[in-house]
Amino acid sequence: MADAFLMDSHKLYWHLDRVHDWLQGKRIAPLYLDMGITQTCNVQCSYCYYAVPENRTNAIIETPALISFLKEAAEIGVKAIGFLGDGEPMIHPGVYDAVAAGKAFGLDMALATNGVLMKEERLEELLASLTWIRFNISAGTSSTYANVMGVDEKVFYRVLENIRKCVEIKRVLNLPVVIGIQMVLIPECFEDIIAFATMGLELGVDYAVVKQCAERDDNGQAPSAEDYESNKHLLEEAESLSTVCYNVIVKWRKISNDGVKHYDHCYGCEFLPQISGNGDVYCCGAWFGNPDYLIGNINRDSFKEIVSGNRYAEVMQRVKNVVDVHRDCGTNCRQNEINEFLWKLKHPPEHVNFI
Repeated sequence: MADAFLMDSHKLYWHLDRVHDWLQGKRIAPLYLDMGITQTCNVQCSYCYYAVPENRTNAIIETPALISFLKEAAEIGVKAIGFLGDGEPMIHPGVYDAVAAGKAFGLDMALATNGVLMKEERLEELLASLTWIRFNISAGTSSTYANVMGVDEKVFYRVLENIRKCVEIKRVLNLPVVIGIQMVLIPECFEDIIAFATMGLELGVDYAVVKQCAERDDNGQAPSAEDYESNKHLLEEAESLSTVCYNVIVKWRKISNDGVKHYDHCYGCEFLPQISGNGDVYCCGAWFGNPDYLIGNINRDSFKEIVSGNRYAEVMQRVKNVVDVHRDCGTNCRQNEINEFLWKLKHPPEHVNFI
């Protein structure tokens, strides 16, 4: 079954009006923002940036500022917001209210969570306001889960029960929300690939995705090309478990990426900037903590004013003109597929009319 959600590609084809404005040199609002709403977490995934204690803080985006940001984002033309990091969004005391507010403002809202902390009494409201929710499990057995996530094995069963509750609410209320589970593939997970995909089928979720581990030089978690190749048969077998109602998605493009970028400048940040869990707005998550790429902070600044301000334009120009994508950026950066597409538009082949 094909990747029904184009997780391993991009969706700019469905936003050609914004792309056209960008090609004409007009200033555009982002289409989508990945963001954290807190910088703390209740688990310690071995592959995660926040597994390193010094990267964790108690910072959050205050709820009034978060809701104000969502309102302004919708007003300037942002289409969707994902609460996907830095820390665990369900720790944030205002997460349920913020998701509902974003939906009311006309935004497509999404949330990625480890699924440990879910308030059952607010799940109906949460699921009714989300376009999708994804649970990061990265295992198919309790023992692997405990090893990878840095928690007791019993937490695994608590998470599964929370997922079952979400699936049941979706079915009873006939909600359109898409529910998925995710495995970030590191060597410890390979033996659980089939169990993970089977678990998703048994839980009744809409999809299970197996994705690459981002480069992390400090702990060497990312598998090698040889690791991926020697376990390719497991990934293919997992895909074969797909049904009409259940999609097992392997991010083959990301996994098999040889690191070669077919573009020389980053354009994607204008369509997809990112926000840290303390409210700092950056062009890209790869530059979190670097003052040269810090644009503003939504705890204290109006998001409308941030996007329309000189600093925003200055940083976006710096990304395009100063950043060496072949040297400074990771192999599988968040904007990679967007950049491949936009670069081709900026650099068309000869004889474009001979289609």
